[in-house]
Amino acid sequence: MHSTESPPMKAKQAEPELATAATISETELGQQTLLDSADLAVVGPLLKNCPTKTLAAGEVLVHAGRPNEHLYLVLSGRVSVRLASAETTPIAEIGAGESVAELSVIDGQPTSACVVAEEDTRVLGIDEELLWILVQSSHAIAGNLLFTLTRRLRVGNQVIFEGRERYEQYRFHATVDALTGLFNRHWLNSMLPRQMYRAHLCERPFCLLMIDIDYFKQYNDEHGHVAGDRALGAVAQALQTCLRPTDMAARYGGEEFIVLLVDCPEDAAKTVAERVRTTVASTKIAFAQGAELPSVTVSVGVAEMTETETLESFIASADAALYRAKETGRNRVST
Repeated sequence: MHSTESPPMKAKQAEPELATAATISETELGQQTLLDSADLAVVGPLLKNCPTKTLAAGEVLVHAGRPNEHLYLVLSGRVSVRLASAETTPIAEIGAGESVAELSVIDGQPTSACVVAEEDTRVLGIDEELLWILVQSSHAIAGNLLFTLTRRLRVGNQVIFEGRERYEQYRFHATVDALTGLFNRHWLNSMLPRQMYRAHLCERPFCLLMIDIDYFKQYNDEHGHVAGDRALGAVAQALQTCLRPTDMAARYGGEEFIVLLVDCPEDAAKTVAERVRTTVASTKIAFAQGAELPSVTVSVGVAEMTETETLESFIASADAALYRAKETGRNRVST
């Protein structure tokens, strides 16, 4: 079995019925991993009445979530394993000499995946009763079945691991602004109410900084949007150097940022805001080929949460303080 990245194949929806028994050559049996080292003189006669089926490319052998009565030996051709449905991307391929659908036969549960023929394929079906007769009659078959199930388990673990990695990546991108590396608005909408509740419950001071880059539209117009992106990144880096590990910064939207100052009264928050303002003003903004862009300045509004504060009023207070800072000349801090 090996992983594949081939595109999903449109599968035919009629599940095939197994044909009546057909002659299986000793050569075909000798190529089967399940029968490796088994005495074919003993097990061969047991398999002579097993039904076979020839599948056309795209034909479904096993549907996910349905009962299944047969373990299938792939005599020729190739099948793929697909989660959920026959239209999904294959997670594995199984070629001639391998088996498929072992678990559902052993535990009697509906199948957990879909099996589709990738090309014209011939399979032999072994039902549950015969499978256990084969296992009991041959230690080699029992060992081969155990080895096959172990490989299936490892593949399943790999699929789970890769799925977990993708989940973590999606979660990261859902909460982090790609341009600045700060948290995004989605994260802020979730985190801010929780921090407000915690501060109220613990009777601890909690402040917001609302930060806006001064004359950012003019900066974009004069230097271009690439330069504007560099300026946003520089401000984000400056913010991170000014904050404590417990403080949290997010890009609120456009050229605006919000900083959550946990366990921080207004006087201390004003000190942080002033440090942010001076740090940003002195931050150099690198551009292409070692060139530097003009520095930017920020205006900062500071608001401390009151006992009766709501989410909307808290943000509005910080926004009003920011407006005063901009109205009184910009590049300054206001409460």
